[in-house]
Amino acid sequence: MMGSQALTIELDDEQFEAVLGDNLLSSLLSQGADVRYGCRAGACGACRLYDASNCESILSCQTTVASAMSLTRQTPAVSSSFSVLNPICLNESAIELTLLGPSDDSFGDRVSVGFPASKSSSVFIDEQAHFYECMALNPAGAPLKVVLHKAQLCDKDWLRALALSSDNKVDVQLSTGMRKGRLLFEMDIADAPAVVISSPDNAIYASYWRETLLDYTPMFLGHFALYANNDLTLSLADDAFIAFLSDAFANAGSGVLQIIYHGQKISAKDWEQSLRPLRIRMNQLHFVR
Repeated sequence: MMGSQALTIELDDEQFEAVLGDNLLSSLLSQGADVRYGCRAGACGACRLYDASNCESILSCQTTVASAMSLTRQTPAVSSSFSVLNPICLNESAIELTLLGPSDDSFGDRVSVGFPASKSSSVFIDEQAHFYECMALNPAGAPLKVVLHKAQLCDKDWLRALALSSDNKVDVQLSTGMRKGRLLFEMDIADAPAVVISSPDNAIYASYWRETLLDYTPMFLGHFALYANNDLTLSLADDAFIAFLSDAFANAGSGVLQIIYHGQKISAKDWEQSLRPLRIRMNQLHFVR
């Protein structure tokens, strides 16, 4: 574009170009970059990247490109060794790990799980460990539970996950500078009528949400998993979804229905258009990536 200034954006081991003044997330997505995103309004945190140039965590949907940038998807973190207490195959593509280590993170926090270096003939193979971000599924003080999804792991690490047994070790990273154990508290939904809406890939967390919210509010009104579509916003117009929300709204009585969306790739604007006919306001919607 004539008169525009092209700037280089490094994202891990890839390079992209952006124009001065561009929205960072939109620019990266337009060039095929693999960047997670959700509400695109700065609420869900799905698009968080780490700016190595300035040593700070940023929300790419809220960032205007002002200079060349060096970015990474992995926020610097402290790593601790956790023991595997109980590995359970939930299905052919998901494994639940119960872990014990020096952490009391609460439900809804994010941790990253990695596998120690492989050994061959008592010599460590020189390879870079990969860490995979997970939701921490535990009340404060209880053993940490995480779910590993096959789609998120490389083939080698998925085989390692399948081979885990009790007393094996995994590495767990807790992101520096991130809140811990405050997700539901910050939503301010104690004792309020509440439902959880999940994207298709997060449907597996239904039982965890139910268990946690029943301890938090006596008016947990159910969980609904959106149907898989290439454009997930189309699922918001599904008759079954609308009926679920309408019933929950009616069963909330005099209380203000609170909606937790556990997923990505549905913007706040799309949610607002879907909820407006049901007379549900955006301050009743909470994003969990």
